[in-house]
Amino acid sequence: MRDQVGVLLMEEVSGEVAVQLFAEVTGASKAFENLKGSPLDPPRRATFIGMHFVDGKLDAHLVHSKMLPVMEPVEDRPDGYLLGVGPVTLKK
Repeated sequence: MRDQVGVLLMEEVSGEVAVQLFAEVTGASKAFENLKGSPLDPPRRATFIGMHFVDGKLDAHLVHSKMLPVMEPVEDRPDGYLLGVGPVTLKK
């Protein structure tokens, strides 16, 4: 048996739910942190559940939820994205 399991839930406005399971909580946590969506995406909710088991019992659990898309303030957004590199900020 595994000593930890990560779960990522994506709830659509239509009521549909997608579930993704991870063998490690850290993998699910990183995937959840990276979810942002784009401004034109319909609203949806992402939920992260991390479970740690000790001696067959649930010892610790983490639950976080956020609404997507996440809108960053204009001043915090990168100036562009370079394919294969990621966000780019120009010198001012």
